[in-house]
Amino acid sequence: MAVFIPWKQIFKAGAKVPSGATLELVSGSTISIAGTLTATGKVAAAHLANDAVETAKIKDANVTTAKLVDAGVTPPKTKTKAAIALADADATLTAAQMVDSGVFTITPTIARTLTTDTAANLVAAMPGYQIGTWFDIIIVCLAAFAVTLAGGVGITIVGNAVVNNDSGTWRARFDSASAVTLYRM
Repeated sequence: MAVFIPWKQIFKAGAKVPSGATLELVSGSTISIAGTLTATGKVAAAHLANDAVETAKIKDANVTTAKLVDAGVTPPKTKTKAAIALADADATLTAAQMVDSGVFTITPTIARTLTTDTAANLVAAMPGYQIGTWFDIIIVCLAAFAVTLAGGVGITIVGNAVVNNDSGTWRARFDSASAVTLYRM
């Protein structure tokens, strides 16, 4: 003869189930176990009613590339970055420099223009990017001459694009695969 024990008594900390006891759940009942469930001694049999296990229904359980990318991108703002000392000349800031370093210093002797790489190259330098992904760049002008930031193809600059004996920070936001906007901070 099987011994039936109310399930609330079984799942108290340190509770012991007598040998030969049967645990029976009524349809719709739920048991949650946090930690480890251990059986000691000899377990003769385990049986699932109707041999069926129902899985939890998760809202929006579809796996998409965007979800994987969102979970897997290491934001450039958290990477270790090194400052890049630019020569006293007009220059193009490469996508790799912008994404991986992001800090540029220049000591100009006349007005200079620094042009960003193209939006397409920035996208290529940022594997797993998605619309809304962003990173910052900083330009430090170490002399009293204007340094102007100009956008390459597909780049829009919003706000003052000039630094003069000062520094400026821009947040680059991916708008699409062919468009990036740099916002002056």
